[in-house]
Amino acid sequence: METKKLFLDDSYLKKCDSKAVMVEFTDLTVDQTIFYPTSFGQQNDRGTVTIDGKEFQIIDVWEDGQFVHLISLDTYPQDISGKSVHQELDWNIRYGHMKLRSALFILGGLAYKFYNAKSRISQTYDDKAWIDIYIDNLSSEIVNKILEEANKIVSNNLPIEVKYADKNEFSIEKQMFGFSTGKIPDEEPLRTVNISGLPLQADYGNHVKQTGEIGEIEAKTSMVKGKIDKRLTITLK
Repeated sequence: METKKLFLDDSYLKKCDSKAVMVEFTDLTVDQTIFYPTSFGQQNDRGTVTIDGKEFQIIDVWEDGQFVHLISLDTYPQDISGKSVHQELDWNIRYGHMKLRSALFILGGLAYKFYNAKSRISQTYDDKAWIDIYIDNLSSEIVNKILEEANKIVSNNLPIEVKYADKNEFSIEKQMFGFSTGKIPDEEPLRTVNISGLPLQADYGNHVKQTGEIGEIEAKTSMVKGKIDKRLTITLK
């Protein structure tokens, strides 16, 4: 048995009911969840779970390869295995991460499309996100060009399609993964994110359905990391 990850099939699911599997002090595992665990550069969700009418604040979520662990601010009752657990996300936090993550995928795709530059999507936070773009001289002109094109994609309100693909088919298509410095994930089949005009990308994070939901993308700071790596930090307006 393992925790079913409802967030992979529906990023907009805000509530769900589940069953408690195991509990240890502030650590609870369930049979299915809407809570995203910190992974793939996306911060964990926050929100609440309700058990026997009592509400618990979820402050951290992590995965052990089999179960997703919901970490509460307070100690859970220790005899709740098999009991009903009602889950609710803090939607403002989740939605913010979804918009930022989709924005990063647009920026990385454009850097590869226009400059043949590889990138590494690395981290989203509540109010900002950053991406490493591997260009020797990541000038303000290049950054502004990428941002200009990214915001055109946002204003065109293009669909963002999330679906599954065969790993062999995915890996032989250079433009599908050639822009990324990472390795193709071990998961099978691969979960992919497709935005028209950009490379197909493998990802297990949460995304918005339309680019218009993202809002205007702004550069907050660009920081040199080593000799080649360039870190571009963004916010949304």
